[in-house]
Amino acid sequence: MGDEVAWGQASVVSAWVLPAAVCVPVTWVCLVYRFREDGRLLGTVRSTALTVAVVLWTAGMAALASGLLLPHASSVPPAAVGAMAGLGMAPKGRSEQRSGNAVMAVLTLGNSLLLHSLALRLRTDRADWCHRLASGFPDCWDLGIYADSVRHHLLLRVDVPGRPSRTRSNMRREIAERYKEVRTAAQAWATLESEIENACQQQARHRTHAEILKVRRAFGEAQYYCERLLELAHAHGKRSNDTRLLELKKQHMPHQTQEPVSS
Repeated sequence: MGDEVAWGQASVVSAWVLPAAVCVPVTWVCLVYRFREDGRLLGTVRSTALTVAVVLWTAGMAALASGLLLPHASSVPPAAVGAMAGLGMAPKGRSEQRSGNAVMAVLTLGNSLLLHSLALRLRTDRADWCHRLASGFPDCWDLGIYADSVRHHLLLRVDVPGRPSRTRSNMRREIAERYKEVRTAAQAWATLESEIENACQQQARHRTHAEILKVRRAFGEAQYYCERLLELAHAHGKRSNDTRLLELKKQHMPHQTQEPVSS
């Protein structure tokens, strides 16, 4: 009797628990690779919750598939079922995505919905993070100086050991292009600001509503391009670098209190 109980427990562990245990780390690695340029899986509470949900759901599906499959295919190792379920989180090409049949589409519907929600959350988190760092500047002069500091911060972190030279060149080019966009937009704001200010002084009048809107629109465009530059810091940097970016912002806004920026 005792042997039967022990054998039954071992069977449950082998058929259900082992696939789930193998699936968890495989799924995590695949998620990191899949969203390596989209955001930080553990950046916020919501993204963390969705990431955990994807991992647990995939592990549960692996356990379920193994428990139902092994009695009919004893030659399939339980660990292989868990590994294959986790590898399903790896990014696929269009041809692979279209080759799936209707049954697999139904079985993976839960994961598809969770992955879609996770992708949207990562993009939202990145946009919020960039907006918080780029907002609050009184004018484009300070915004432009901050962008220059961000560019310098990014360039110092391009030469990572093991990073291919081609990747380094592409990163430097992208940093230069996005920084140029910020400077161009900031210069356009400065030119418009100077023209409107001179007109108001010469005509002894206040700014019109249309002029105020033009200046704000120009400032908003410069802020948008600064956010695009900060996207590179979010995509290629680590959370430990966020503190440095916040310190750089405080240096250019010494009289304003800044809240911690997390993502």
